[in-house]
Amino acid sequence: MGRNTLDAIAVVVPAHNEADHVDGCLRSLGSAMERFASTHPEVLVTVTFVLDSCTDKTSEIIQRHGAADPRIAGLCVQHRNVGASRAAGVRHAVNELAPLASGGSLWVACTDADTRVPEHWLDSIARYHAAGADAVTGTVEPDRRELDPGIFALWQAAYRPVDGHHHIHGANFAVSAAAYEAVGGFQPLEAGEDIALVSALRHAGYRVDASAALHAVTSGRLRGRLREGFADYLATLAGHGTRVGSRAGK
Repeated sequence: MGRNTLDAIAVVVPAHNEADHVDGCLRSLGSAMERFASTHPEVLVTVTFVLDSCTDKTSEIIQRHGAADPRIAGLCVQHRNVGASRAAGVRHAVNELAPLASGGSLWVACTDADTRVPEHWLDSIARYHAAGADAVTGTVEPDRRELDPGIFALWQAAYRPVDGHHHIHGANFAVSAAAYEAVGGFQPLEAGEDIALVSALRHAGYRVDASAALHAVTSGRLRGRLREGFADYLATLAGHGTRVGSRAGK
């Protein structure tokens, strides 16, 4: 059976007090959407920032960008939980896009507010859909501007950004909405919601490709917004934290 055409991509971005980073995220998404509009003008794209308990200027920044680009919107929640925030964003975005789809496939693309995706990000996701994947996991690297060179070298020595990699990052992940819903979506976990979802997809027999070409730059800070995330992993490398496992995830 042939693959359905790709009708829409819903980009979902959780954010909790990310005023210092969200402009960079927005600029990268803007570049990706501009390129994608030139290569796939028939595919709808929306961006939903899930503003979870924000007390800084993150919401104002999103509102300003949304006023200039109607594809960008903010959804305010009070979960203080990244899994619940991602799930709320997916539910909202899919409900908004589904009536506009014409019977083809709808995909969900996930990143984080402290992350910059590559210009070809959406194009690459479309290619994985066309090739028969149900989901794709990308790779990340910490922003060298925020990280001591010695810690970056330790991270680089331990990380393997190759096709078929084992890394799973909510900051760089995409999945068909049909597969996502079939396995129950993101669970309300304080950390590891991305790993749990990918595990459920694979257990259910869905095809999850691991791509080194889908590569993003994320914050190199050592104190993050959640425990057992990417910042904790970097802090472990720096000798400032306890080991949280080998996932090097976010």
